[in-house]
Amino acid sequence: MSSARRARGTRPAPPVAAAAAGVGTAEVPLARDPWAWLVLLAVVPLALRMAGAHWGEPVAEDFDFLRRANLEGMGTLLDGGGSQAFWRPIPHQLYYAAFGRLILSSPAAVTVVHLMVLALGALLVHRALRPSLGGPLACLAASFPLLGESTRTLASWPTQFVDLGLWAASALALHGAARGRHGRALLALALALLCKEVAVVTGVLLPLLPSAARTRRERLRFAAACAAVMAAWGLATLLVRRSAGLALPERIAQSPEALAAGVLERFTWTLDATLRACWSLPRLAVPDSGWAGASALVLVVAALTVYALRGEARRRLAAQRAWLGWGVAWFALGTLALTPIYPSWQPNRHQHASLGLGVASTVFLGAAHPALAAANAVLRLVLLARAPGAVQLVEEAAPDAGAFMDWPRLTRLQHFMRAVRTTLAREFPKLPAGSVVVQQNLPHGVEYAFGGDHALQVWYGDPSLRWMRFDDFRAAPETAVSVILEGDPGHEPPVGLVRPDAMRALFTAQALAFQGRYAEMPAWLDRADSLQGTLPAETFRLTSRTMRENARIELRRSVR
Repeated sequence: MSSARRARGTRPAPPVAAAAAGVGTAEVPLARDPWAWLVLLAVVPLALRMAGAHWGEPVAEDFDFLRRANLEGMGTLLDGGGSQAFWRPIPHQLYYAAFGRLILSSPAAVTVVHLMVLALGALLVHRALRPSLGGPLACLAASFPLLGESTRTLASWPTQFVDLGLWAASALALHGAARGRHGRALLALALALLCKEVAVVTGVLLPLLPSAARTRRERLRFAAACAAVMAAWGLATLLVRRSAGLALPERIAQSPEALAAGVLERFTWTLDATLRACWSLPRLAVPDSGWAGASALVLVVAALTVYALRGEARRRLAAQRAWLGWGVAWFALGTLALTPIYPSWQPNRHQHASLGLGVASTVFLGAAHPALAAANAVLRLVLLARAPGAVQLVEEAAPDAGAFMDWPRLTRLQHFMRAVRTTLAREFPKLPAGSVVVQQNLPHGVEYAFGGDHALQVWYGDPSLRWMRFDDFRAAPETAVSVILEGDPGHEPPVGLVRPDAMRALFTAQALAFQGRYAEMPAWLDRADSLQGTLPAETFRLTSRTMRENARIELRRSVR
């Protein structure tokens, strides 16, 4: 054999060929890995599909944690930190202690931080997969969780640092385990568990990671260490939950649907919803569901056809069967972990499980031909581009795609809360201690976003402020209130402010209408309009005009 031929025979095999032969590829320095940079850029299409939203605007549970961090101080880490259900000290306490002020002053900056964490997690996964799968396939598998429309929720909603921290810590654990750095992997596993309970899936599958060449004894030792970390976390969780009185919300755990559903029904429901979310489809069928499902099926059939016809492809798949099985196991366990939330679906919760599906689908399609894995990424990008955008006009009813919270619902709440916050701050830069603000005519489902009294208290930095419902004010109009916050669904801005005395004058005009004293109504309506002045409140003015016109009609009838 010639020296040239011998040189060709010892040339390193390409990643796919090396995988087929069961040989790992050499580590590529990060600076010289173009696929790593492409992984980092995977957040760009995600960010583009977040256009028009009020990035990072706090809503709902955010105010529970912001109140604790900003008004009470972080205190002990051994309670819910504002949650009545979960012990998650990293996202519920440490995160809000670090970012609480920034969330209120520059919420968009927090979303930028979230996007950076998403990208960093994907980079760590890519670096863990690259020696086994090669640059292109590792890039596609690592970026899989980022290219889903519901990942926008993780980026834009501060409280979703629960899942974001889980993602980043799990990625760090995989990266450490892939390189045999067990101490780092165990620390990352502990961090993931302190973000969210679903990290148990990470702990179970870390020792089975195919990329790290270990002896049976080393794997057992690492598995025992992972089990010890999970056991310590489990014991601590049990003690904290008992001492702090934490319990799952009854609307989930004790709902009639949840109590009536068996394990198989829950899993089937969750699997269907999770698969749809991975391809940026809502739980309820939409026009895109048909062609998207057909396209995915074509890719699967094409891969099966290649395997049936080409022995080389079958050998590549056999060489990567450990990764295929590991990815399927991660996805299955991650999906099973979501069954307790039945029937309250939130598509962003699929993100942890989608890491496994990304690995499994990329290996299955890529071993047949890398173009099939790339085609799947293109399909998912198209579906991401076709997903609903941010809500720009708050209507009376919330968009319904079969989820308790998704991107349209979140952006609707964020749009409304930004309008409330800025409208109140413009007219009332400060509120006296003990002030009461009345809520009237709120669009359906937005009261949840206020977190009880907490939003008002956090905005003004005063725990003595409180909201009052309009019916309570109507029943006791003499109550001293600062202003009435009025929802104006279908208009922009979607809120207005009504002066309390103007509303009291309107109450008097309404009472006169009930008594048939229509001739006296115009004077009270004039008084209401005068007291309101130029303060914008579309619903209030419409009510006043309608009552005035009804009074005119009734007066004409009485003359006839």
